Amino acid sequence: MKVGIIGAGSLGTALAARLGAAGHEIMLGEAAAANEAAGRTGSRVGSNSETAAYAEVLVLAVPYAAVDAALAETGPLTGKVVWSCVNALKRDMSDLAIGFDTSAAERVAGQAPGALVVEAIPPFAGALAAGDLAYDCGLAPSVFLCSDDAVAKSTVERLVSDLGAHPVDAGPLASARLVEPAMMLLVRLSYAGVPRDLGLRLVER
Repeated sequence: MKVGIIGAGSLGTALAARLGAAGHEIMLGEAAAANEAAGRTGSRVGSNSETAAYAEVLVLAVPYAAVDAALAETGPLTGKVVWSCVNALKRDMSDLAIGFDTSAAERVAGQAPGALVVEAIPPFAGALAAGDLAYDCGLAPSVFLCSDDAVAKSTVERLVSDLGAHPVDAGPLASARLVEPAMMLLVRLSYAGVPRDLGLRLVER
């Protein structure tokens, strides 16, 4: 699958490496770190608009504060599957900037009319870069997928599986209002004291 990634930070780079290793063709949107990340992951680099046009699935892996600028550079995304990895964290990661009555995913959808937005916040970049996602319990973390489009959700679900994570259908895009605070809890716990990689796993019987 042709996957475009906007955001060449630690998460975008880790996604490029994992998805590239799984056989997908990766293009990174142009950014200060994109050329270095492309060299390390075997990806190609294009402008954000070129990356959006290239991609069957466009991954948005930028901080919440950078969403508007990133989407302004991609051009129209009508009919495009957009995988939002964005959580509405404040710049200092101390809390959510918005939540409960809306979400980062819904903000992305509002800024990209006609796009088929799927929220699926992946495991921490450190865990993705480490290789096997299985934690001490032997289970990979769950990734909760929210979207109003079933086909787009299924497409991103395959990519989440290729990361080695456990995809969970969390319902419509509005469910991101619940998922994002849960991911904020992980961030808070992960950086309390000694930083550590944590994940959530949904289990059922």
